[in-house]
Amino acid sequence: MKWTRVLLVLALAGCVNRAKEALAPEPEGGGTLTCREIVETCDSACSDPLCLHRCSPQGIPEARAQHDALLSCGENHGCTDEECMRTNCPTELETCLGPDPQPSAPAE
Repeated sequence: MKWTRVLLVLALAGCVNRAKEALAPEPEGGGTLTCREIVETCDSACSDPLCLHRCSPQGIPEARAQHDALLSCGENHGCTDEECMRTNCPTELETCLGPDPQPSAPAE
């Protein structure tokens, strides 16, 4: 999956700072997703920054913290594109997304 779409959504111009105002309750029993899974399954379906912050509670405690750090970094740097996120938030991206998954070897 290309991270371009997800990272662009993370930094919608003019709206990102309002995202901090939206706090979503944790799902019953807590979340179960990794940070990468939050980005792939929830963030990718969002069209506004408030939605992105509502995705964080879907993660396990560590993933929630990683996702919140990624969103905060993008907001703090006023990022509106992937290049800005990669330039200003490389640690947060790596921590959340980890290395790109290796493609499976084709069956022989």
